[in-house]
Amino acid sequence: MKDKLIKAVEDKKNDINLFVWKFPKKADKTQEEIKLVDATPDQLISFYKHCQSMLYSDDKVNPGRYTLLNLINEQRRKCNVELYLRQLEDGSLCRDGQPYPRYLYFQDIRSFIDQNKEKFEGEDWKSLSISAVTGDMPREYKRISINEVMDGCLDQLGVLSTKHITFSFILNLGICLTNAELKEFDEKDKDGKTRSKLEVIKERLGLKDSVRLMVKDGGLTYKEFRAMINLKAKVKYSELTPDQLVTLRNKVLFRLEKEVQYHISQWEDRIRQIKLVCKARNIELPEMD
Repeated sequence: MKDKLIKAVEDKKNDINLFVWKFPKKADKTQEEIKLVDATPDQLISFYKHCQSMLYSDDKVNPGRYTLLNLINEQRRKCNVELYLRQLEDGSLCRDGQPYPRYLYFQDIRSFIDQNKEKFEGEDWKSLSISAVTGDMPREYKRISINEVMDGCLDQLGVLSTKHITFSFILNLGICLTNAELKEFDEKDKDGKTRSKLEVIKERLGLKDSVRLMVKDGGLTYKEFRAMINLKAKVKYSELTPDQLVTLRNKVLFRLEKEVQYHISQWEDRIRQIKLVCKARNIELPEMD
């Protein structure tokens, strides 16, 4: 019985007569679609190219999903670099507990490299871990490269693009209050009735009544949620608050990465379907770079 069920699912997955291509939604929210077996060869090639673009485009405004994955990884690393440098600046990472200014750290890195030229020949040294210069350090920072640290010292980490960290994406992450926050938002109305904590949160953050907050296990704490909705459209890493840096690094960028990976699986499956239809109809697809 189990084998028959598996075969039925597999047959459905590969039945080209069930494959459908949906066109972009119109202004009136309607959406036309076409069965792939009914599409013209030119349409199938167009659909295939669109899928490839959605996966691999290096357009800075609308990057492909694989390109976006690389960007998210880069953003997470840069948040980590900024947090590392701030801990040096406040002395919490220094053995003597004394602040280590960025300009002085940069100067010391350059001096160390100049004094050990045999170990730092060519350009490859820039990708080495900063631990090659500093020695032992916390595990969370060992993967940071020398080049990234030097960029951070000179405030050259650039700008965080928040285009894909949309308000709706943040809302969908949900809220999960800590025990302390549960007490903090325990308020009563003028009649002595306990108010909805989510309503209190909206009030404190100045959110519209129409905004729908959701409680979710593993969601953002109030502090994290506040940090995210206060993100500016484009902001330098050096201008992000500590809460924003930590929340992005530890939670939000990983959740965004998971969503992008889901999108990738959807586009990859569309490519698979188009290839099956083209094979059945003897239609040759173009080679893609």
